[in-house]
Amino acid sequence: MPTPFFADLVRELCQDGGTGPLTPTGAVPGHRRFADVVPVDLQFHYAIAGIAQPGQWEVGRGRIDGSGRLVRELVASSSNNGALVDFAAGLKTIALTVGAAWFAAQDGAMAALTDAVGSKQPLSTTHTAAATGLADDQVTVRRAGSWVNVPLSALAYRDADGRFALTGALGVPNGTAAAPTLTFSGDTDSGMFRAASDTIAVVTGGAERLRVTANGRITVGGGAANYRFNIAEANPGRGILTDFGNIDGAPNGALISFTQNGIANWCIGQVPATSALAIYRDRNGGNDGAELWRWEASGAGRPGADNAYSLGTAAYRVATVFAGTGTINTSDSRDKAWRSAMDAAERRAAIRIAAELGFYQWHDAIAEKGAYGARQHFGIRAQQVWAIMADEGLVDPLDDDGRPGRTPYAFLCWDEWQTAGGAAHTRFGIRSDQLALFIMAALAQRLAALEAAA
Repeated sequence: MPTPFFADLVRELCQDGGTGPLTPTGAVPGHRRFADVVPVDLQFHYAIAGIAQPGQWEVGRGRIDGSGRLVRELVASSSNNGALVDFAAGLKTIALTVGAAWFAAQDGAMAALTDAVGSKQPLSTTHTAAATGLADDQVTVRRAGSWVNVPLSALAYRDADGRFALTGALGVPNGTAAAPTLTFSGDTDSGMFRAASDTIAVVTGGAERLRVTANGRITVGGGAANYRFNIAEANPGRGILTDFGNIDGAPNGALISFTQNGIANWCIGQVPATSALAIYRDRNGGNDGAELWRWEASGAGRPGADNAYSLGTAAYRVATVFAGTGTINTSDSRDKAWRSAMDAAERRAAIRIAAELGFYQWHDAIAEKGAYGARQHFGIRAQQVWAIMADEGLVDPLDDDGRPGRTPYAFLCWDEWQTAGGAAHTRFGIRSDQLALFIMAALAQRLAALEAAA
């Protein structure tokens, strides 16, 4: 019969049970693994000693199969009267040993020794104990068939400040909201976990509160990641979803900034040192920018500078203004360079313009509501006014392409602009209040002349 294979210091732990093959799960401290030493299918003497079940043991001959399991082929002695032991699942040791007959005589001593070894600390010394470590401290460990010194910096250790230091990256499981991976010893349901690929989430009380997605978007309260920053809450107090505040108060206000690379920066928020709300252009950490519009604490809205900004443009008009009273136009004589009353040509033009007044319907309204549904407005056509003024020699006439010439009269308006696609547009307009006064003055002079001639 061939001599069984032998190698020293080969012993592993095992958890398997039953009468079949047993799978080693790792070397006992100070010993080697079967897979690192013993050739596959080469017979050797083995000894199995129960730790969880000290009364179960077995010695005999066996081999390591291609799956790394111990196959028991010949039992020399056992706690089952020399027959194959039906081991209970639980901790036990499997050792490569010398002749099984010797172990059969020493079975009681082996079980006690194995139990004692399993309860011992793998590495220990009689040196002075230390509560903290240094990065260059060395720990000696078994590696394959030899021993190596591992610096403490390669492990997690507590330094002199009482903190556990890591010199490399920390790899942890994903975790869940209910059981976050990075947490606190006194609060295990608060911390962080990996919610998805390249996505981390912050948890308090076992519920996700904030998430940072793979593309850098931030969601709070379970909001969808369809914006750079999305805050959601089922029923916020008084409808306030979030509060942007300057807890130090004046002088900087509390503003939100909107920035797009290469164009104007915009801010909206509280005006510094006031209770007003404003919109700013080009305001940032080093520049106050320009205040464009402000809403006072009283509710009044105003431009950021006097007489500087328009409401609407030629291309984008305000459809309708609903107001309790009419507009107030500045008419302070201190602000005006007075010219004179109208002359004869202007009077003739005004009388002719009055004859052009009439009813009309907007084409857009007809297209939307039909000819009978569109409302009728009363007024004037700007081109006709311009033509009459030109005919009286007061303004330059319209060009062949319909473009107006020079005019000193503010009630005659004409605008041109280009859309984003480059298409050109024009529009005529009238300042109706000034034109009405123009016509009224001419009618008053005509009435006075008729009365004088009567």
